[in-house]
Amino acid sequence: MKKTYIFIVVVIALMFINTSSSLINTIIYSIAIVPLAIVLGDQTTSISDYIGQKKGGLLAATVGNVPELMMGIWSIKYGMIPMVQASLIGSIVNNMLLGLGIAVVFGGFKFKEQSFNRIIARTNFNMLLLALSSMVIIATLNSYAVVKEPVLISISVKVAFLLIGIYILGLIFSLYTHNNLFVVSEHKEEKKVTMDKKVIESSITLICISVLLYFISDKLIYNIRDFTKDYKISQEFIGIILIPLLGNIGENCSTIMCAMKNKVDMSLETAIGSSIQISLFVTPVLVIFSCFMGLNMTLLFPVFHIIMCSIAVGMSFLVFQDGKTYWLEGSILITTYIIITLAYYYIA
Repeated sequence: MKKTYIFIVVVIALMFINTSSSLINTIIYSIAIVPLAIVLGDQTTSISDYIGQKKGGLLAATVGNVPELMMGIWSIKYGMIPMVQASLIGSIVNNMLLGLGIAVVFGGFKFKEQSFNRIIARTNFNMLLLALSSMVIIATLNSYAVVKEPVLISISVKVAFLLIGIYILGLIFSLYTHNNLFVVSEHKEEKKVTMDKKVIESSITLICISVLLYFISDKLIYNIRDFTKDYKISQEFIGIILIPLLGNIGENCSTIMCAMKNKVDMSLETAIGSSIQISLFVTPVLVIFSCFMGLNMTLLFPVFHIIMCSIAVGMSFLVFQDGKTYWLEGSILITTYIIITLAYYYIA
């Protein structure tokens, strides 16, 4: 816990630094988010020892998405809709390719071959394909019909509520009605303690970190807005690369650490579960939030975003369809991520 307290004190100190340069401020506040995201990953990994890999992975994914949600809210408030949409797609691409890729490589080098529950992977990919389908349908509708903005906003809000509904149904399916399908073979190694001092401390820490993230995200997004104007850098490039790297570093660390401990199911649940949350919960929540704010963010994403997201999900599905992973498959995912990053760099 000493490391956690040191991180918190350092972050609070960094929050009070404010220079005249938007670039320096962006770097400072970006650095401040990194230790907070890492602490989130550490705390959720420790709690998973008590609640199991499935629930632990869900918790890690949920907590890991707090930075994205906070930065998304402030980005919408500052009218940076293109960056919000890019960051949401970037989070999915980051989780499915970079986070999982590094985890598979590290786990593969240590254990040579790792196995996991294919039912968990298949169910999660079905949810991701649903989210992708909603984006494709709305983009196709906009291409083949003259849809006015008020109608597009109305459709997006309705679809957003549907996506949130199916996400909740997915939780009920995996955690309650069919939780027997998601039992992990290593469950005997998990501690059967329902509550103790460590869990309470970790929970309090998570709440404190989330509050800090809310305020540091405000400062970061405000300076990114000025930074993109001053240096004429595309909001989409910042959203697809920088925001996901900062926001996902906690869950990426959790994904890698779990793979190194041969907890592949929790590793997959953290990374893929995070992508599901981004697509079926965080994105719809931001759409609904923007509607109430009168800033009109819709589920109409640029076609290039949709294609890149589809490639990320498709490549991951091919890697994880057989129930086993090897380090070479992780290398393939990382290479795909680098290619996508290069594509966005030249577009920007």
